[in-house]
Amino acid sequence: MNIIILGPREPVPPIKGGAIEKLTWNLARFLVKTNHNVVLITTCENFNGGINISVLEGVEIICISKPISGARFYIKDMPYFSIKARRIIENLLIQEISKDETLVHSAYFYNLLAFQKFDKIPIIVTEFEHYPWIPEYQYHRPFTRGAQLLRWELDSLIRVTLAQIILPIANAIVFISKQQKESALKRVAFIKRQSVVIPNAVDTDVYKPMKPGKDKEKIAGNAELVLGFVGRLTPHKGLHILLKAIGRLEPSYRNKLRLIIVGPKAPGFRGEKHKQLDPYTQYIHFLLEKYDLRNVVEFSGQVKEEEMPYYYNIIDALVHPSFVEAFGLVLIEAMACEKPVIAFNIPPMNEIIINNVTGFLVDLSIEKLASVLTFIIDNSTVLKPLGEMARNSVERKYSWNVVINEYIELYKRVLGLRS
Repeated sequence: MNIIILGPREPVPPIKGGAIEKLTWNLARFLVKTNHNVVLITTCENFNGGINISVLEGVEIICISKPISGARFYIKDMPYFSIKARRIIENLLIQEISKDETLVHSAYFYNLLAFQKFDKIPIIVTEFEHYPWIPEYQYHRPFTRGAQLLRWELDSLIRVTLAQIILPIANAIVFISKQQKESALKRVAFIKRQSVVIPNAVDTDVYKPMKPGKDKEKIAGNAELVLGFVGRLTPHKGLHILLKAIGRLEPSYRNKLRLIIVGPKAPGFRGEKHKQLDPYTQYIHFLLEKYDLRNVVEFSGQVKEEEMPYYYNIIDALVHPSFVEAFGLVLIEAMACEKPVIAFNIPPMNEIIINNVTGFLVDLSIEKLASVLTFIIDNSTVLKPLGEMARNSVERKYSWNVVINEYIELYKRVLGLRS
């Protein structure tokens, strides 16, 4: 088969972070590994106009714009990307690629803004994001002003309206969790007949157990228990809840912990004055001082993608106190490295984690989270068998070696409908 992938807004392959970028790149890589032809139309940092073409790991990469940023990207930059991508696909179909066994797979439905009345080959969309289906901004109070919340509401309405216009173009729409699919169908119910659930996946040859060596001592010190938090510094990720839970531990327990925080961060964790920071970052500072956690918490910042497996192997368990996710890629990344995950007992986290088997599912309560932390400090020997089961679960359900076959079967069904 020939698969033309429309990439995300950031460069692919990713150098740092970016769940959608990682997932898109691995989709392309594993399709090539299973003997399919892949063209990836995407953005790149060194774009200098025109079209930049390269080949990496057998994937033909066509860069057509700089990275697309900004909250209202769908008004200007994304339409330009979409128009240019459509022209390239039409030229490929005329000059290079046969229409038979060829389809377009878009990582964003916004990529299809210019694809109205495009019926040359089938189109598939994977909806990786939780927004606008799940309104994360509701969890940003009281860190966001009323006017900002109003803008969020308007932005969400515009995106849902765009989805109602664009998604009918697709022959199939992939959601990455049951929760995400159910939330989306409440806003665009008519796409139910062409929607499926295929989970996110991880490369288990990259994310795997390994000895951290001296890195663990360098980053985590001599802590008896090393916890990890991976995510953006935004209220719905729940870092403040985790800090409060640690703050409620008895000092003797707290002193045994080290929390490693990995991910994009606002300025301020290296000594800047609080008044320069956004309200949420100021609140994080307040909690660090209130509970005297400066020696407990280590902010590693955003690290290179190739370094992420090492960070997961440094920690003993991942704590993911998020309120909103479409899936939660960091969960299966940590689990692939034989690390159990502690998360709230809400979807989609409870679709991935099996309580007391691959991790711990906690009621939405600071006290309950603190109780689980106390338990694993007292019973740290339970973490290794939980981690082994977590790795086993990922290999069976969330490895790209498995999930790629689900995509290939979907491609075959879609192409079969048109034959």
